[in-house]
Amino acid sequence: MDTWPFTGRDDELQVAVDAVVRRGCLVIAGAPGVGKSRLARELLARVGESGSGHGFVAATASSRDIPLAALASWTGTDAAVEPDVTAVQRATQTLRAGGPRWVLGVDDAHLLDEVSATVLQHLATERAILMVLTVRSGQSAPDAITALWKDGPAERLDLPPLAEAPTKALLRAVLDGPVDAATEHRFFEITRGNVLWLRHLVDGERRVGRLACTDGVWRWAGMAGLPPALSELVAEQIGVLTGAQARVLELLAFGEPLGLDQLNRLADPDAVEQVAQRGLAAVRRDGARWEVRIAHPLYAEAVRARVSSPRARRLRGELSEIVAGRRAGDGLRCAVLGLDSDTRPDPEVLVRAAGRAVGLTDYDLAERLYRAACDAGGGFEAQLGRSSVLSWVVRTREAEEALAAALASVATDTERLRAALFRAMLLFFHREDVDAARGVLDAAQTKVGTPLAVTVLDSMRATMAAASGDVEHAAWLAEHVFAGEGVPPWASAWASWGAVYARAWSGRGEPIADLVRRGIGVARATPETLPLQNNIAFAEVLGVCLEGEPARAGARTTWIREQPGSHAAGFSAMLEAYAEFTRGHPRTTVRLIQGVLPHLPGRGGGWTAFLAVLLASAQGMLGEAAAARAALELADRAAHPGIRFFDPHLGLGLAWGAAADGAMADARGHLARASALAHASGQSAVEVLVRHTGVCFGDRNQAPRLAELARELDGPAAPVAAAHARAFAAGDHAALMAVSAELEAAQRLVFAADAAAQAAVIARRNGGLPEAAAAAARAAELAERCGGPRTPALMAASSPLPFRDREREIALLAAKGLTNRAIADRLQLSVRTVESHVYRACTRLGLADRAALAAAVLPGTGAVMPGSGRRRWSAAAGGHES
Repeated sequence: MDTWPFTGRDDELQVAVDAVVRRGCLVIAGAPGVGKSRLARELLARVGESGSGHGFVAATASSRDIPLAALASWTGTDAAVEPDVTAVQRATQTLRAGGPRWVLGVDDAHLLDEVSATVLQHLATERAILMVLTVRSGQSAPDAITALWKDGPAERLDLPPLAEAPTKALLRAVLDGPVDAATEHRFFEITRGNVLWLRHLVDGERRVGRLACTDGVWRWAGMAGLPPALSELVAEQIGVLTGAQARVLELLAFGEPLGLDQLNRLADPDAVEQVAQRGLAAVRRDGARWEVRIAHPLYAEAVRARVSSPRARRLRGELSEIVAGRRAGDGLRCAVLGLDSDTRPDPEVLVRAAGRAVGLTDYDLAERLYRAACDAGGGFEAQLGRSSVLSWVVRTREAEEALAAALASVATDTERLRAALFRAMLLFFHREDVDAARGVLDAAQTKVGTPLAVTVLDSMRATMAAASGDVEHAAWLAEHVFAGEGVPPWASAWASWGAVYARAWSGRGEPIADLVRRGIGVARATPETLPLQNNIAFAEVLGVCLEGEPARAGARTTWIREQPGSHAAGFSAMLEAYAEFTRGHPRTTVRLIQGVLPHLPGRGGGWTAFLAVLLASAQGMLGEAAAARAALELADRAAHPGIRFFDPHLGLGLAWGAAADGAMADARGHLARASALAHASGQSAVEVLVRHTGVCFGDRNQAPRLAELARELDGPAAPVAAAHARAFAAGDHAALMAVSAELEAAQRLVFAADAAAQAAVIARRNGGLPEAAAAAARAAELAERCGGPRTPALMAASSPLPFRDREREIALLAAKGLTNRAIADRLQLSVRTVESHVYRACTRLGLADRAALAAAVLPGTGAVMPGSGRRRWSAAAGGHES
């Protein structure tokens, strides 16, 4: 793509338009590469379209000393070395001729010659024309330009780099497809929203094949060095350095952040000050000390690339000595520096540092530190820690090898129990051998034989029970562990996993936020269970969404998103995907899940199938039947024999897939089986979701059971679902509209749209065309906010003809190209019955044939009404003639 899309600057563009209209002149300031010129061009196009046109000129360093060089196009001659008054007047008059609505753009106005700057100042002051200028932050500009925003008419807009979300959106737009979560995270972290540098990095990495599309998702293998074009840009920005200044940047590139006093001891203080003055390093107060960091991650990449390996080892050795033990986190930095230096490794220091890296969700670094600790003779703690980290990144074989080494060095019953829990976890989640996992726990119980051992081992049994979908047993086991005396935090962490998921699925018990908060606390107490904090956090998002309050998921998703390691990006995307699905944003759900799945090899410890089911539900909601089928096939291939907690969600995915295919009888059958399964397994909160979806799919028999659940469960989901079911069963248009408003207020937009759509159909059927039009308009507006879902209710509301349920189902299947025989087989009817339905519907509705029936049922196509060959009815108008 030669021209990158203009993304993520809509707010700034509107501010800029308003400023130009209000003040007549705008100065856009910012660092190189943040998008000043692009914003200025978009602004010129926007303002120029509504005015008298526009012109554009770019000042350059080479012409800065040539008077009127920038305005040569308006002088009528080549740039004069010594312009006379006539040339100045000619330029002024030519520009003024554009009129007060003509707009001039000047890029890099800080490079203007003094004469051109003075001409522009006069024009702006008189408001003879409109003007947009860009200047580079921190660079000196002609006094006339500076005066524009200091004392004159101009407004100044300081443009920061793109924020994280729009940077990721831009990356997806440029690559024209889904990008995996870790790749999005790393591109933002290394470019920090500098669009120019992002462009060169993307182009360079694509060119050498490190950024590539595999299985429909873009992934980055990581940077082996700066692409040449980007390297030149960064080197130009860094500029020429003295030897002392280069040493400052080298120390920061390998050891940042450094205390100012530390850096001054290692380098020339004058050079430190000079580097900061040039904007190559940032000095900020952090608590009681001043801290120095390199100004941009790409500066560090460029500096490290120029340093030889022997010099790098020597620098790391110097740094490891000076940072040791000064502040929280220095232990990790010291250990990392020591890995590639000439210092002697201390296994205990490495193990502690690895634990710190786990807490930062930097599992790759943690594994590297644990491996170094093992090589240095770290023993059980190092081997178990390494096994733990490898299991979380689904490197199962290596995790088992590290665990075998840990088992070989077991010296106490406590170590034996810790190893047994991890052995059972690996067997259950990764090797999918449920019986072997239980056997490991039973063998450890026999070996140790104390009451505390039974309680400790029950913590993993609680986890396995929850994963198996045995909600009540999982909750009981977890409570048994929590009530035990002397239970270590690592056992409580595993019990918390079982407890929080049981609470999320059931919708009963202690507030899930409190349970999750305690679970995260005990998980963080030991490095081997620390990664559990994100699994536990996921349960909170599930819980609040199933309770009908997806807005409450925001704090927890933000908490994970702000974790610094790249592995947090995948978990964050998983949490956001479920929350966005609940809010009614299926397209966002699809994008997020497609960015996570590449990180889950094989069955992904059970996560692959669950995410594939959620993906199928979102794609089915969008009416993408083929994509939903593909996702369901992935879920089937990735099915884990021991992880059955999401089986009701599987029924939901199958139902959405069938609905997208037009097979509503099949869809309602899947929902009936899913709700029965949820009820039998104690997943009452999931049962509400499934039954509420059934109401939206046209099931009028859900009200009694939903009323029972509304009396039993926490949160608004069950009460509003019960109200929806009652209103739909009663054919109460007004009640459905009230339910729609309540669902909208709870940010459950697809359900809200469906309730309004059902109200439109009922009102139209009862002859209330104004009410039908209002309800249909509301449904359409909500659906647009959801990204255009194609739910059965919305499709029914968008058709102006009063179809009966079976007629609509047959017409939808006919519209998809199925023959009468295929429709009969799908619906388990005779061919004669299908033909009879088609004939009666065409006769009653005045349609010519089967093709007209199929066309009439599809949203957005309109339909020829009885007795008229040309008049068409508008779906958006709820049946009014258009």
